Amino acid sequence: MLNYTVIPVGMLESNSYVVKDNATGALALIDCGGFTKSLRQAIDAAGGDLHFILLTHGHFDHIQGVATAKAAYPVAQVAIGAADAGYLRGELDTIAGVPRLQTPTEPDIQLHGGEEIKLGESVLRVFATPGHTPGGMCYFSAADKLLYTGDTLFREEVGRADLPGGCWDTLQATIRGLYAAINGDCVVLPGHGPASTLNHERLHNAWVKA
Repeated sequence: MLNYTVIPVGMLESNSYVVKDNATGALALIDCGGFTKSLRQAIDAAGGDLHFILLTHGHFDHIQGVATAKAAYPVAQVAIGAADAGYLRGELDTIAGVPRLQTPTEPDIQLHGGEEIKLGESVLRVFATPGHTPGGMCYFSAADKLLYTGDTLFREEVGRADLPGGCWDTLQATIRGLYAAINGDCVVLPGHGPASTLNHERLHNAWVKA
């Protein structure tokens, strides 16, 4: 069984999630837009070892703290979608003309979708979710009905598709694919703002309904 703590970080208040496998104490950090004091305290308060830094996509407000977090927890493996790895390395910009703010970092794991990440006795299934960025990924715990969506899907909103690498048609298809792939309801934990549920989004998301 997993539990989680959400810590908004940075001027864009990007959600970072400290995820814990209760059986073993193994921890994962999902997104790290800044390695703030409150985020460090949340990791330490969880009381386990940080095994993974799992990134939903490569925009700076979700990866800017990765190098610092990796230095603090060097055993943690950094995972990102293969098509977004260039953001993490500092080779790509989120927006033309905006300076790269993160320290370049080499990922330990490049994801393609379909993988299963074992966190202690829990499993996170990886969904490839392009559209907001080419290498967007969502992480799903079927046992706990938790879906970490990054900037793909918010409460009654969706991620923007007008930044470099974004594609509106692809994003729509991605979200409809999530609606179809996950049976029943689950909690949606987005990259910004409050949580939602998948059934709520299927019915009430004005941008992409089921």
